[in-house]
Amino acid sequence: MKRLALLVILVSALTACSGTGADGSLDVTGTADTVVTGPDVTPPQLMGVALEELVTKDHTFEQGPPPFTVYLVLSHLDPRSGSPDRDHGGGRRLTAPERAAIEDTIGPFGPLRWIDDPDQWRTDDLRPTIDGAVILGVGQPTSDGDTASVPVSLWCGGLCGTWLTYRLTLVDGTWQVTGTEGPIAIA
Repeated sequence: MKRLALLVILVSALTACSGTGADGSLDVTGTADTVVTGPDVTPPQLMGVALEELVTKDHTFEQGPPPFTVYLVLSHLDPRSGSPDRDHGGGRRLTAPERAAIEDTIGPFGPLRWIDDPDQWRTDDLRPTIDGAVILGVGQPTSDGDTASVPVSLWCGGLCGTWLTYRLTLVDGTWQVTGTEGPIAIA
């Protein structure tokens, strides 16, 4: 717990010292390739788009393919997705369509395992208990017409993780990750 508190303090300091846009948000480079098409995109599909962006582009290992061998995905909404220092409430179990959309998106990258408690999957030095694994979380998507926000989290060790909220925009009938909203925390 002390390590997590130190991480939160470090993240808060880094966020305060980093550059922000006029609206207070930070830009993530290398986004805008992950898309979903169709007029009736649902929250599960938005979750899939956001997690794919996180795993393929913002996985904290700079460029290259996802470096993970196993994907441990929270079976409920992650109340800390988007920001590790705030509890965003929620925590309800993911629905069958949400789980299916996540499995369809993450499954091609490697084995996926649903977990309830991420603490049970971390060692004393905060790495996942399975070598090469990553712990993923997603929060409740919100949408307003042609824009949506999806908070996500990725944990791969005491100094390996990220929390952010993606902004998705409907462009010519296709949902695309077009940036972020609010703070970005990186461990």
